[in-house]
Amino acid sequence: MNIFKFKKKQEYSARDILRQLNKCAKDFTFPMLDNGYVYPVTSKLTAYRDDKRWALIIEVVGFSYRGGGHNGITNALHVFGNCINTEPGMANANFLYITGNSPDIPTFDEEYMESLNPNAKTMTLREKEIPVNHNRDFYLKKGIELKEENKIFIWEFLRGLVPERNHDFFATEKEIRERVPADLPRIMELTEWNHPDCAASELPGNNETFKQIARVLETGQTKHYKPSNAPNNHWKNWPDGGAL
Repeated sequence: MNIFKFKKKQEYSARDILRQLNKCAKDFTFPMLDNGYVYPVTSKLTAYRDDKRWALIIEVVGFSYRGGGHNGITNALHVFGNCINTEPGMANANFLYITGNSPDIPTFDEEYMESLNPNAKTMTLREKEIPVNHNRDFYLKKGIELKEENKIFIWEFLRGLVPERNHDFFATEKEIRERVPADLPRIMELTEWNHPDCAASELPGNNETFKQIARVLETGQTKHYKPSNAPNNHWKNWPDGGAL
């Protein structure tokens, strides 16, 4: 009788994970929180695994002035893994458009599509009507410095909705499972972490956060995530985002 128990072979390694993330960073499909064309608003990281499969989704909610108005407000899902149905990184199908005008009046100025319409009282977020706040003190109390005295820009308005509206900003379980297998267990979810400075050529594979997350995915043990670096994914830490 064979008394030895053989450990099931792991089908991927932390090195494999970091190799994929590094390639995406070099190809500019890994999240760059100071993307000069996008004002960052909020972000989220979720990891999934079993012994054969792994997946990682980084959601970056922001405003692109090149899109303008509601077309510029997106949740960009950066999807990585060995069981996904798109190329790792970004794909056009992974942009979620989550806001719209209320029936009564456009939310934003119709000429430049970059600031609140002073007459707008509501807009839709995930098809739910929410109020549009024009109170400048509201933003200042949240630490949001308003760029101009007579305007509230779209990214300033969106930042004012955080964190109370994060649940609506982020992807639904259905949207996630359209990109990650439905039976793949979730092992980790973060809304704060230390993100690499990709614009300064820092790769995920050299970043403490992602080295530890890769180890969590490899082993299935969350104890390997014990960061010593302070979180930096808040929009205030990336002032060059949207600055081009």
